[in-house]
Amino acid sequence: MGRNKLAFSVWYTQYAGFTDSYTRMHRAFNRLEKWACKACPHVWQSLAPGLVWVSGESVPVRELLSVVSDSPDMRDFIMAHHIHDGQRRRQRFLEYGLFGSYECYGEVCSLSWLSSRMLQIVDMGRFRILVFAWCHVTRNYLGIVVGCPIAYTQRLLHHVIQLQPQSYRFVDKGLFGSFFVSYVDALSSGHHDVHDNVISLMPNTGPHTSTSYTRGIKITITAMFCADETPRYRVYRYQVTLELIDSVQLGYQCVQLESRHWLVHYANHEYVHANGAGVVGEFPVLSVERPFYRYCSRVEDDPAGLEVVGFEGQFTVVPG
Repeated sequence: MGRNKLAFSVWYTQYAGFTDSYTRMHRAFNRLEKWACKACPHVWQSLAPGLVWVSGESVPVRELLSVVSDSPDMRDFIMAHHIHDGQRRRQRFLEYGLFGSYECYGEVCSLSWLSSRMLQIVDMGRFRILVFAWCHVTRNYLGIVVGCPIAYTQRLLHHVIQLQPQSYRFVDKGLFGSFFVSYVDALSSGHHDVHDNVISLMPNTGPHTSTSYTRGIKITITAMFCADETPRYRVYRYQVTLELIDSVQLGYQCVQLESRHWLVHYANHEYVHANGAGVVGEFPVLSVERPFYRYCSRVEDDPAGLEVVGFEGQFTVVPG
């Protein structure tokens, strides 16, 4: 008994700071499992077994601390790999990125969680980024700032950012623990649509989203800054989801989208009309049997320098 107490005392002295992180991450993964097993089992099946404790020493602590500092801000990240060491990199799992996917004009972006042995440090000027989620097609990734100039330490050090190397633009998502717990909460609350076992990268509620109901048809639009585009001017992707909710109110069992009309607003209070037949070259049909359709497109600043500040529009549907 005395030997066991001594062993526990040594372990606790070395890893006491990780107990809160383990509890927080364990609860988050329990919620993720409960949600994913029903909503998108392929994503849950893609998660690899966690790294284990060996001879009283945590393998993730030993391996991951070789590339990150032993900071309290990083302990949630380390414990996440202790529970599940990323996603399996098998071909059948590549499209089921844990951190979401989207398709735009045939280009598929799927952010897969990397295992501890695939983590990479990327130098971006005076910044060092630990890449932990990556899309093998678009090269878009999620990373943690593990090194930066002193002026940015309080604001960015150990924060999760979404970034693409060619643009140097990023979206700050906060510390990993808060980011991951909030993301799981958003999934569990239905804030990200799931279609064919694929989690949508773009949320369906919250900032940068808009939802309208017209005669039994629900339309949800989400806009997202594109960090993986040219640095010359800003580009946004937007996702449109159309869903037939009430065919009785609509008065038809089946309708077809005929045309679209967009009004793009610029910072100088000017606007541009954009009309066209169908959407992305298609004329989708909504019916009681197939009530769902989604597409992704993009809007960008005027190359002359005018910034996009908003856009609005409408769709015309006819009996299908």
